[in-house]
Amino acid sequence: MPPKKKIKTGIVGFGLSGRVFHAPFISIHNGFKLHSIVSSGNVAKQNYPKAKVFNDFLSLINNPEIELVVICTPHLIHAEQAAMALEKGKHVVIEKPVAMNSHDFYKVIEISKKYGKRIFPYHNRRWDGDFLTIRHIINEGYLGKIIEFESHFDRYTPLVTRAEWRYSQENGGGTLFDLGPHLIDQAIALFGAPLSVFCLLYYQRKGSKVNDSFDLKLLYHSHAVTLKASVFVKEPGPRYQVHGTSGSFIKYGIDSQEAALKAGKIPNSKNFGNDPKKYWGILNSNAYSKETRIRYATLPGKYMSFYDDVYATINKQKEPEVTPEDALLNMKIIEAAMESAKERRIIEL
Repeated sequence: MPPKKKIKTGIVGFGLSGRVFHAPFISIHNGFKLHSIVSSGNVAKQNYPKAKVFNDFLSLINNPEIELVVICTPHLIHAEQAAMALEKGKHVVIEKPVAMNSHDFYKVIEISKKYGKRIFPYHNRRWDGDFLTIRHIINEGYLGKIIEFESHFDRYTPLVTRAEWRYSQENGGGTLFDLGPHLIDQAIALFGAPLSVFCLLYYQRKGSKVNDSFDLKLLYHSHAVTLKASVFVKEPGPRYQVHGTSGSFIKYGIDSQEAALKAGKIPNSKNFGNDPKKYWGILNSNAYSKETRIRYATLPGKYMSFYDDVYATINKQKEPEVTPEDALLNMKIIEAAMESAKERRIIEL
């Protein structure tokens, strides 16, 4: 049943993130009202004529009607804007990365506690269909004790075509700050905090002042996690490889939700989030004394679950799926990765 009171929400920034990953979900969710958008262009008003459009951030956070602020600006100012919104009594969704360093985000957490408001790091890849499937397979014990987990987020983009500031500025963060938080958060969701970190950063495109690609190792007591992202992969390999004492799971292809959203599909449309059968992973297992090698159907991806979680948390029905502490650990792992790449050694957490 629709709630009696919808959470009035404002989006700050209407580039790819605000336009594709947030507005479509907020606008159709029964628990939210898309109240306003901060944007300098005309697209926001054209797409959402009932929403107010502000030209500046302060106008939005000073509006007493708004309860939740979604920050989709360049990540150099995420922490500053999140702190300002919290001080105005708003709950906050923060696009990844939540900050440029753990110290700044720790201060944001302290401000949220002071004002009694919630922080929601937007680590939406916990609701990728392939990741939901892997989590399910591991929890069901089909792979036994995990020995090795490898995840890739590869692309072929030899030229910087979007968000050039990420690579042309020394503090832009590069691919480690862009795609790293997604891969790291999935590892945290499955395995918690690693003991140590080793990382190689690569500067491959002409003019890049920060990393284009990375090879990141998270080391645990009894297994290792490999997280890789490259901008020079024209023929992708497996998206995931998971090996355990009872079997393996290999998965090609990437979750379909982002492509569907970019194509203008509505999140509640038919087959949204479904994985084509040709991309179903291979499960090879001898768990439960039974030899099995099958194409394992991918669970549907559901980014809407992020906003279901936000709604339930604000209304005190549950604790959030992605906690601020998860995001703080994520930042500390990124910092350790940068130190490791610089010093060419393993960094203890």
